[in-house]
Amino acid sequence: MFEIETERLLLRKLLPKDKNDLFEILSDEQTCLDDGGFHAFQAQDEAFYALFAQMQSQRRYAIELKDTHKLIGLIHLQDEERAVPAYELGFVLNPKFRRKGYAFEAISGLIAAWFEQTDVQMFTASHFPHNEASKKLIQKLGFTYEGTERKAMKHAAYGPIDLVCYYKEKEER
Repeated sequence: MFEIETERLLLRKLLPKDKNDLFEILSDEQTCLDDGGFHAFQAQDEAFYALFAQMQSQRRYAIELKDTHKLIGLIHLQDEERAVPAYELGFVLNPKFRRKGYAFEAISGLIAAWFEQTDVQMFTASHFPHNEASKKLIQKLGFTYEGTERKAMKHAAYGPIDLVCYYKEKEER
């Protein structure tokens, strides 16, 4: 992974110093239900530290404010099984920093950098049907609706739940 800089943000590797800022995000119940369909953490306990360690070993970008060095979110790149090099994007943002353009800035910066600097040809993204904010962001980023994956996962509050799926291809020059 390589660092990516935008006007207000630095996208970088998740570091040990980020654990308190990450806990601030993952202790918010609605954020966790909307992001991954799981319940929020109540404490920085063994389960939280195990997840933090797992996240550090994955292809995740920490979204850091350049002016304060605070971690305000994460972007996760998961391998996507396609006929071309592709990644599935996942993202989560601290509720205190939403609706300020940070998620759009971070994700659009990441997509541009990865299309330019790697062989990736496509990104995919999805959201739960009730998550209108993610839907609007994904559409604003220029993703194309691909379909709905029925009963794609088990949600902590809703049980089996659908995923609304999108893709964005690298434009040929």
